[in-house]
Amino acid sequence: MVRTLPNPLSAALNSLTRRPVLTLNVADHVLHYAPYQTPGTPESWHDACLASDGSIVRVHLARSSSFLTGTFQVQRITDPAQASQWATSAWVTLPGAAGVMNQDGSCAVANCGGLLRAFAQRGSGGNQLWVWTSANNGLSWSGPTTVLSPPGNALIKGIACAGTNDVFFLYDVVGGEALGCSFFNGTGWSSLQSWSLPPLGAGGGLASACSGSLYTLIYSDNYSLSTCTFNAANGQWSSGVAIAPATTTAIMRLAPRLSFADGLYTLSCVEADSGNLTGSVYSYPRLRQSLDLVHWSNGTILHMLSCTYGAVVLPVASPASGNAGPRSYVLTMPTIASAPLFQSTNPQQSLDLSPAVLAYRRLERPGRPARLEVLLDNSGGSYNALVSSAGSYRPLGPGATLTLSEGYYAGTPPSPTQIKTGSYVLSQLHFLRSPQEHRLLLVANDRTRQLDLLARYQNSYNGQTLAFLISEVCARAGLFTIALPATDQLSQTIPSFVIQAGQPYRAALDELCNTYGLVYFLDQDEVLRFRELSSGETPVWSYQPEIELLSIGSSDERANHIIVSGRPPASGSPQALTTAEAYDDLHVQQVGCERLRYHIDHKLTTTSQCAQKAAFLLAQEQRAASRHRITVPLNPALQLFDAVTLIDSLAPTGSGQNLTCRISGLTVRYAAQQGLAEMQLELEGL
Repeated sequence: MVRTLPNPLSAALNSLTRRPVLTLNVADHVLHYAPYQTPGTPESWHDACLASDGSIVRVHLARSSSFLTGTFQVQRITDPAQASQWATSAWVTLPGAAGVMNQDGSCAVANCGGLLRAFAQRGSGGNQLWVWTSANNGLSWSGPTTVLSPPGNALIKGIACAGTNDVFFLYDVVGGEALGCSFFNGTGWSSLQSWSLPPLGAGGGLASACSGSLYTLIYSDNYSLSTCTFNAANGQWSSGVAIAPATTTAIMRLAPRLSFADGLYTLSCVEADSGNLTGSVYSYPRLRQSLDLVHWSNGTILHMLSCTYGAVVLPVASPASGNAGPRSYVLTMPTIASAPLFQSTNPQQSLDLSPAVLAYRRLERPGRPARLEVLLDNSGGSYNALVSSAGSYRPLGPGATLTLSEGYYAGTPPSPTQIKTGSYVLSQLHFLRSPQEHRLLLVANDRTRQLDLLARYQNSYNGQTLAFLISEVCARAGLFTIALPATDQLSQTIPSFVIQAGQPYRAALDELCNTYGLVYFLDQDEVLRFRELSSGETPVWSYQPEIELLSIGSSDERANHIIVSGRPPASGSPQALTTAEAYDDLHVQQVGCERLRYHIDHKLTTTSQCAQKAAFLLAQEQRAASRHRITVPLNPALQLFDAVTLIDSLAPTGSGQNLTCRISGLTVRYAAQQGLAEMQLELEGL
């Protein structure tokens, strides 16, 4: 998918007096969470939200000797840098909430259009779900007001509010737990609307999010995390997806909480192991992310935050007072962790490396992360203080993002004109020094390196489409922005599929892509693009006399007869098979030899699916029969899998070959001192 070049840059690329230009920036977007405040408040169910003035408002159910005599309290933090505002002594009991609350029923607080609402269940003297309100950012509170009383004196096992004058909760019913909700209509709260789905075996917390009239609920049954949706427009409940299915009763998953920032949802949930089955004892939060509340990442753990009743992630771009600055917080009762939010104007997080670039090389190959190697001039140790160390973060550190733009001086008068060609994650940093020179070598890979991470847990899927499964595997690896082709193959149903624990996500993704011959690459905007290759594609670029070095080759050692077998039919003869074949008759005539390739894929259930797979495999064999390599001037427009035309000079200068090929690999080399700016393309048949 060729990049678009501005007209002046296209003209400069065809000029004989090209002057290359580049821009290389580094930015540290990683949230380096570290302990920030340690109030040491005893563990309890809790929640937090951001008030309209930027203050942090927290609620919790202080525990007592009886689970029905807890106390509901609130805390307001205007300056997060002040330890006294987080202290245990800073909690204030809400009106009527002393010693009468269900301390195991969970609680919630949310900003409902400027009005703060806090929810918890009464435990003594009744079982009402109560709400307190604050119209002044948590300075004072009124209430309690009864929302409703769960039927049959039921106890609540989780509460959530999406910030739309709503409340959702898990409550006891015969056979387990049900999910219900109520909405404020301007004068009072609506009656209970209970879900129509089967009861849960247990309740371990609840989280909610809203988009229009559709609410997404994430609930725990103590061992798994699942979703359902509620459409407030028609009152319809629908089951959703399993975010973290239970595989054993060893690992508990409790107290889910949701937040939203920078276009992504973050789901925090406590993972706990008592050690009874595994011998391993822990209880810490795991943070998962999602773009659409359907596909979730495996996430990352915060082992330093030992907790029992959940963790709340809360980004605060502008605190109400003080000098804490823009930060993200992970709140537990005993400890608060925090990390600075990225600011492009912060010199400790962002840096222009362009003036120091001496040379670089970028490599792109299918099925592996693109790689960037950059050599910087570090004369006088000018970058020494900008390199991260443990606990002291600077722009040049592992996980930082390198953004490369390439181009030429273009226009009249000539001015630097370039386009972005890649984003990479810094993985290695080497100081290279001798008595004569001081250099810094950076090695980075694009974000598809996350596909080489191992799956923490096993996930099984039945009856999902290929498009759903590809989106799922990518999200599990933390790649949320993908582009899928609008082809019939993506809507094909895969009977069953498993992401195995301990398996690299790339292995799972490649297995899915190989089902129907898809390829993928990460573009300059970090969109993971999937393509179905076609021999009928129109070339996007043509090379003629500007080819500096040319190698054209072919091989007949390829299959010309493909036999694909899928899952045997469920009924009929026990000897029946599901197969299809594809043939390259011209190649058989050319070489006078049948070359077989057998392929078995139990994800294929019909002969038409097997025929499609056979056709893709035959096309793959035909492409691989042609292998070419050319060296040309750096062309920032070209990407993996683009089609190009090669027109070599006629004899006696050249071979006279006229070929249409596909880019199967590229290497860019730039060296300022040598005046080098070239691109080597590895090509295969179209």
